[in-house]
Amino acid sequence: MGMRALLAFGCLLGLPLAAQEASELPLLLNLPTADHLADWDIGLRFTHRFQEQAKGNSKDLYGLDNGAYTAFGFDFGIKPIPGLNAQIYRTSDQKTLTLALQEQVVATDHWRVALRAERYDETVKGGLAGGAFQAPVDWQPIDSLAFTAVPTYLSRTATARSVVTAGFGVRWMVAEHQGLLAEFYPRPSKVEGTFKQGWAFGYQYRTIHHRFSILASNELGTTAHQVLGGDYEGFGPRPSGSWALGFNVIRIF
Repeated sequence: MGMRALLAFGCLLGLPLAAQEASELPLLLNLPTADHLADWDIGLRFTHRFQEQAKGNSKDLYGLDNGAYTAFGFDFGIKPIPGLNAQIYRTSDQKTLTLALQEQVVATDHWRVALRAERYDETVKGGLAGGAFQAPVDWQPIDSLAFTAVPTYLSRTATARSVVTAGFGVRWMVAEHQGLLAEFYPRPSKVEGTFKQGWAFGYQYRTIHHRFSILASNELGTTAHQVLGGDYEGFGPRPSGSWALGFNVIRIF
């Protein structure tokens, strides 16, 4: 009886591992992808952005000696509706809470498409609340390379009532567990010409359960309205040469 119980327990432990290989949390660096968590899988995401710019600050260990903005959240697979994920995410900067639903509507050998709706609420500087509606599209011409476009409508930003824009990204797996990631955030046409365009570039190490990314970016934000709105905190991203370091940690259960 004891041996049967042990074998049954071992089989149960093996089930999440088999499902895990097909799961992927829908996140590049800051942008959503068209991936999804399968079954009832849960993804934990932790993001960290150093506030001090890295360029010319070797005495401060390139910004690592100073403060940082952190954020923490969970993604949930919803098994009864294939492709559907839910998300809750909270940032320390602007004290922003986001709630999102994302559904993968297309999945072929080379294309994935998802629809995403997000509610965001900031509680500082008078408050900012609105919605983000996005359609992440991934094109994967070969197994090791994927391009992402994220058409986005933001119902409200810090300096404009609404914005239509798009973010762009690329993921290149240079080895089995190692990849290079990049994102570009154009300045929306509604935002003043004095605001800058945003970018992020990172290295990622992947295992079955973990994704660790270290990155450089002129953006401090991590949510859709922060990086794609063009006017984060009413000021926008730093100039391109004034970038800071950061990292993401993802754990899939």
